[in-house]
Amino acid sequence: MPHPEAILIDLSYKGLICVSGPDAVAFLQGQLSTDIERLTADQSQLSSWNNAKGRVVAVMRVFRRDEHVYLSLAASVKSTVLKRLSMYVLRSQVKLADAGDGMSTLGLIGEGAATLLGQAAIPVPSRLNHVTRSDGVQAIRLHGELPRYLIYGGAETLRELKQRLEPVTSPGTEDTWALHKILAGEPTIYSETSEHFVAQMLGLEELGAIDFKKGCYIGQEVIARAHYRGGVKRHMTRALCETRSLLKPGMEVRDVEQDSPAGEIVDARLDGEGLWQMLVVIQDDFRGAALDIGGAPVTLV
Repeated sequence: MPHPEAILIDLSYKGLICVSGPDAVAFLQGQLSTDIERLTADQSQLSSWNNAKGRVVAVMRVFRRDEHVYLSLAASVKSTVLKRLSMYVLRSQVKLADAGDGMSTLGLIGEGAATLLGQAAIPVPSRLNHVTRSDGVQAIRLHGELPRYLIYGGAETLRELKQRLEPVTSPGTEDTWALHKILAGEPTIYSETSEHFVAQMLGLEELGAIDFKKGCYIGQEVIARAHYRGGVKRHMTRALCETRSLLKPGMEVRDVEQDSPAGEIVDARLDGEGLWQMLVVIQDDFRGAALDIGGAPVTLV
């Protein structure tokens, strides 16, 4: 019988990039918003890669595996990030590669998830961003009150693990995973919203995805200025909407009274009650206003 408090999701559709070579850490240190020199085998990072104007190209989960560093990100921006990151390699001893064929990813959500990890002989990550490893399988604890874990491993190893877990879990989909990320307040950047937001607009500072003490990286000057001098007038929040229309990242949120743009959807998914759960970036001046999407009222949470 399925475990009533655990959902298993095949996340192999997600984008995964492997960064290898003697200069991998130094290279990423000059690219990403977190301190990659502090990345360890047992501690992952939520990070971002930004353009020179400080706008987020992609939000990614960064973790070590053997001598390599992996970047997990939305599939729709993987090719763009891989191509554009490669332009910065120059003479560095770094190799960037699509790791999707050799590695697989599972997601496990729910109060019963930790028990199932233990039963599968996978040490349970005890804190946010913590990474554990057993027989080539890595588990990472993610943001959110409801336990969420990413599980990485070789394709064949995870295929066998999935077969073991399927009889004792409820099945989930890509939408299930995205919904729980929204509920946890963790943004995903897709191709539709890439380079739309400065890091602080997405709450990345609060999520620990920006390190203001590290050295320079692409977009650092803009992000640091926004931190120390202020000036960011749009911020991400959760929101609800009841509509039969399909809501997507990048869609406009409007102020009803002024009939003007007030914000943008970061991500939106239907919950079990037919409500659209969303992350939206809203202009601060419109937080108390009546908002809608295509005529359907929007409620900020």
